[in-house]
Amino acid sequence: MLILAAGMFLTATVRAAEPDLAYFSRQDLQQNRQALIHHQASALTRQAWLALKRQADKALKKPNPSVMDKQMVPPSGTKHDYLSLSAYWWPDDKSANGLPWIRKDGQVNPASKNAQSDGVRFAAFTADVQALTLAWYFSGEARYAAKAEAMLRHWFIDPDSRMNPHLNYAQGVPGIASGRHVGVLDGRYLATRIVDALILLRAAPGWHAQDAAAMHKWFSDYLRWLVQSPLAQGERNASNNHGSWYANQVAGIAWYLGQPQLVAKMVTLAQEKIDHQIAADGRQPQELARTRSFHYSYFNLQALTGLAQLATRSNTGDLWHYQNPAGGSLLKALDYMAPFSDDARPWPWKNRDRIGVRLIALLVQADNSLDRPRYRQWIEKANWQIPPQQADKYASGIARGAVLQAQRDSGLLTRPPEQKETE
Repeated sequence: MLILAAGMFLTATVRAAEPDLAYFSRQDLQQNRQALIHHQASALTRQAWLALKRQADKALKKPNPSVMDKQMVPPSGTKHDYLSLSAYWWPDDKSANGLPWIRKDGQVNPASKNAQSDGVRFAAFTADVQALTLAWYFSGEARYAAKAEAMLRHWFIDPDSRMNPHLNYAQGVPGIASGRHVGVLDGRYLATRIVDALILLRAAPGWHAQDAAAMHKWFSDYLRWLVQSPLAQGERNASNNHGSWYANQVAGIAWYLGQPQLVAKMVTLAQEKIDHQIAADGRQPQELARTRSFHYSYFNLQALTGLAQLATRSNTGDLWHYQNPAGGSLLKALDYMAPFSDDARPWPWKNRDRIGVRLIALLVQADNSLDRPRYRQWIEKANWQIPPQQADKYASGIARGAVLQAQRDSGLLTRPPEQKETE
């Protein structure tokens, strides 16, 4: 394992002038890097680093992806426009041509997860850019940064391969709509994966002023679409996890673009979502009504937890302690979910899949943000092994990827609790 000593980046003076990261703590990243350098890292941090490096090494060998790679052509006539299909919609067997498609909640149509459209490609692209950037940050090896830079230029900047800055054709449904407001959810990775990568890459070799300017322009145009597009406003008004993710996405991009007033507006919007989403005992009724009730309960809290950290970092509000008129709050929702991080505890709601350990990342983030061990008992019980009942999902890579991401978020991108206590 190669971890270079401190000093490979900018001087302390230049680094101090950089804005903080949106979703990660720069201090936590620095401390974990130092712990790895001096062989003082926790076992979880070491495992997470090795897994991250494996992902980055695989990404080095991949061709740079683009929206131009898809086989379908959007209604606009240009492949530069992003296009995806809604996952839970299927051809109607009772219709001669299968149209219009019908909804089967929780049942993923494989036609939405192939190279014909952009959804899977976009998710993989953003995950690889994040992994490469972090691998460069922790190792100091310029090849990782160079690959991340090349991928960003190919997807966002180069005229022949760039994506146009909108999601007008995201999560379309054949026979119903070429694009829907729920498709804005696809863009969450632009905030949660790309924003902090761009901020970190400002210190990377090979990332030039014109690259940064081009990315600033792309994200400015995309943010304008998010704020002004009638399609996107439908997502803003969603009362379930879609509304939470809209607030999270806009806030993260606004932070990157230096618009703290808009971040504050999204924190207020998130409070409005909490008003309608979380019951006094911490349940999330809208998410519990889904066929994948555990996943969506976690998914909504992932959006709110990420935004709560950004709100604290940007001094734009306190989502951790905000309480709605009924007595519900983000912390009560985390309190309710925390025991179910243990897969041995039965989940009392209708459900299709469950990966309990994904909650651990949120609980670690909450404990660090609150600066007290509220969820320590559940964090200490975390089991990162593959549960036998999930073997089929792990074999396909879906659940395995979710666990590895939770492990990374818990042990490498946030200070593990055991590290925090021994400082």
